[in-house]
Amino acid sequence: MRKVGDILRDYLRERGWLTENPYAPLFTDWNRIAGTGLASHARLVDVREGFMIVEVDHPGWMQMARMQKHTLLSAARAAAPEARITDIRFLLGGQDQQENHSLGPSRFNLPG
Repeated sequence: MRKVGDILRDYLRERGWLTENPYAPLFTDWNRIAGTGLASHARLVDVREGFMIVEVDHPGWMQMARMQKHTLLSAARAAAPEARITDIRFLLGGQDQQENHSLGPSRFNLPG
């Protein structure tokens, strides 16, 4: 049995009276999409041209997120089918990101 809210939302959408942001479910359901463990270390910061931009707080969690990429994509597509998500890009955020930029080859006088 369907909920009244779902029936009303479908009715309004069919008539063109309800236009939701197709990306909204990705942000509101992020904890469910990513799972509680990953969601506490990674956050969805943007969606551009079908790419989800996810900022991760530590290199170890970046690796975990990359290992779960296909699962994340499937969950995101199920949560927001109208968003037409094609891929995910992961960014290292916060202090770790600044430190990584300063550790380039020139700092150690290595060939670039």
